[in-house]
Amino acid sequence: MAAEEPQLKPLDLFATPLSGTNLIEASAGTGKTYTITGLFLRLILEGRHRVDRILVVTYTVAATEELRDRIRQRLVEVREAFARNHSPDPFCIAMLDRFPAPEDRALALKRLENAVRGFDEASIHTIHGFCQRVLADKAFHSGMAFETELLADELELVQEVVDDYWRRMTYRASPLYVDYLLGQHFSPDTLMHELRPHLGKPYLEVLGPEEVAAGDLERDFATAWSAARELWQSQGAQVRDLLIDNPDLNGSKYRRSSLPGWLDWLDELFEPSGPDITVLLGEFNPRGSNRLEKFTSGYLAEGIKKGKTPPRHPFFDACQQLVDAFQALARCFEGQGKALKADLLGFLQAELARRKARLRVQSYDDLLLNLNTALKAEGGQALAEGIRRRYSAALIDEFQDTDPVQYWNFRQIYGPSQAPVFLV
Repeated sequence: MAAEEPQLKPLDLFATPLSGTNLIEASAGTGKTYTITGLFLRLILEGRHRVDRILVVTYTVAATEELRDRIRQRLVEVREAFARNHSPDPFCIAMLDRFPAPEDRALALKRLENAVRGFDEASIHTIHGFCQRVLADKAFHSGMAFETELLADELELVQEVVDDYWRRMTYRASPLYVDYLLGQHFSPDTLMHELRPHLGKPYLEVLGPEEVAAGDLERDFATAWSAARELWQSQGAQVRDLLIDNPDLNGSKYRRSSLPGWLDWLDELFEPSGPDITVLLGEFNPRGSNRLEKFTSGYLAEGIKKGKTPPRHPFFDACQQLVDAFQALARCFEGQGKALKADLLGFLQAELARRKARLRVQSYDDLLLNLNTALKAEGGQALAEGIRRRYSAALIDEFQDTDPVQYWNFRQIYGPSQAPVFLV
């Protein structure tokens, strides 16, 4: 029997238990900040947590500053309510009602005054700021370097690694394959922009196609090119005579106005001594004209009027072999291009880590990953216990449960305990 999914219930701010891990679903405009500040006050007054031991984490610097201001403001408002024993604010009234005895209100007021007085030490951080602080404070347990520089943007370093990979790859690759890559708009810049969003996600499984050697296919293509070129240069006039004004050709497939231009294009195509794969890539893409295909024996057999015999010439058979060899090679190169991206992504992940370690730098994404690595390492349990001792409660705003790294980190830190943790 499948396990039942947990049922979401409407949030009652004052009935929510201050223990264990709680998930709060909230959209914009639903009072999310109100809830977080309310829980913070309850943790101060009811949970008796010190202000510097309540971890508040959000995503952006702006959101961090807003939360800090709102929590401070709410602390001052509730302190004033307890000092005067009354308030027009519904939240403050609800908090007063939770401490009806005079002696309890006096203790609550003392906690509030201490919280306001020590609020500059409040632990309200961005997720990356939290990771950086933990890794620095617990450098011994985390196994991280004591002093590293934080890179605001690792773009330059990523580009440097991609450039190095591209140089090495193109130096070893065949000229035909390099021409194919350039014809398909592969470049260090395009590869960097395509792969960069996948960096910093070690949980992704990269499944590239198995790379197939193209040596035989390249030789077949070069041989077919040479044969077709030789026939065209020696017998091109005969081919023209067979096709120009041929009444047996289907006029919709071989327009009289288009055919002379196609034949002239063959002069240009076969002028170089070696094959230009980029020209053929342009011809056979979805928007290409496929002019070479018009001169293959297979296309000609379907491009004549009913009951007529297609024109025959060795050049048409040679063009058929050339098109077949090109398409087989292009399919192989396409697979190699996909395998290249998978290989480059793996190289990027490993080489970036090596270079950052050598340069003693880390990016914002590295902070999450480094904390994840530290928590999984031999001293990870001691690190998690140290963080729990430092932060006895946690409010995680804008929690992204779709990010396995962030989720795993907080689960590893607080999962074994009954410490109050709220994931918003």
